[in-house]
Amino acid sequence: MAEAGTAVRVPRVLHEFAFGARVAPVLEVDSGATLVFETLDCFSNRVESPDQRFAHESELLELIGAFNPVAGPIAIRGAVPGDALAVTIQEIQLGPVAPYAVTLIHADAGLGAPYGDTRICPIAGETVWFPTSRGDLPLPVRAMVGSLGVAPAGDGFPSLLSHPRCGGNMDCQALRVGSTLVLPVEVDGGLLSLGDVHALMGDAEITGTALETNADVTVTVELLPGAGRRMAGPYLDEPDRIGTVGCAHGVEIGDNLRAAMGELRRRLIDDCGYFPAEAHHLLGAVAEVTVNQCVHGGWSSVHTAIPRYALPHMLEPS
Repeated sequence: MAEAGTAVRVPRVLHEFAFGARVAPVLEVDSGATLVFETLDCFSNRVESPDQRFAHESELLELIGAFNPVAGPIAIRGAVPGDALAVTIQEIQLGPVAPYAVTLIHADAGLGAPYGDTRICPIAGETVWFPTSRGDLPLPVRAMVGSLGVAPAGDGFPSLLSHPRCGGNMDCQALRVGSTLVLPVEVDGGLLSLGDVHALMGDAEITGTALETNADVTVTVELLPGAGRRMAGPYLDEPDRIGTVGCAHGVEIGDNLRAAMGELRRRLIDDCGYFPAEAHHLLGAVAEVTVNQCVHGGWSSVHTAIPRYALPHMLEPS
C-alpha cells in the first residue's frame, strides 16, 4: 500500500494485456497519490532492429505474444462504482530503457501495404530522428499516452481495444502532459492501468502504428466520489479546453463522434449551466474534433472539445 502524496513506481515488469476485474491490483493507493508508470512499447520492446521485418501480423505476434502491455492495475482506496477517477499527466520521460521509437508495416496493416518494413527512430531530447532514403528527418517529439483505462463491470477487454466508458487504447493525442482524463469507476478500486506511449502520432493513426516507445509516465490520481454516475464516457480536459472521447470499439467513426458530441453537450448543460438550445448552438459554433483512430479492423476513436474561452460559467464539480 502507498499513502497519498507519495510517488510510487509501478515497474514495467508488472504489466498485463487486458483491462478487467479478474486482474489483481499490483498495489493500492490513496486519492491524491502520485504514480510513475514504467511502460514498455506496444511491442514489449522486442522489436529492436530494422532487420526485424514481418510480412504478416501473425509473424509479429509469434515474437511479441500480444500487443499493448499496460502497467498495473492500481487500486484507488475507497473507489466504488459510481465514482470517477481523474488522472492528470504530469511528466512523460521517453525511452528510459531503449532511447528510440519503433514503427513498422506488414501486409495486414491496411492501405494496401505490400511488404514488411521496420524503422528504428532514435530519440534525442525533443527530437525523434525518422530514417528515410533521403536522409534522417528530425521530427519534433509530441509525447502522448496511447492506453489508459479502468476495469469494466462486466467482462474485461484486451489492452489493444477501447471501451466506451472505461477508456483503454484510445490513442488520443490530447492525452499528454497537462491534461486530465476522467473515467467512471465500474468496479471497487477502479483498477487503473497505463501503457502504449508514443513519441509522435499523426491524426487518425491511419496505418495502425505510431512512433512507439517505452516511457516513464508520472501521473496524479484523484477520486471524485459520485461523479461517475452521470458520465456516459471519458472526459479529457486540457488547460485551454474541456472535452470528451468517443471510443467504442468496432463501430463506425461517426457513431463515436456522435457519442462524444452528445456527452460534450451534456457537459455544457450540467457543468456550465447552459440551456439545451444554447449548448447545441455552441457545439455548432466552436466545437473542435480530432480523429484519434481510423484504422481498419474496427478501431475508431474521436476526441471532441470546447475552448475554455466559451465557458465563462464553468461550474465547480459537485
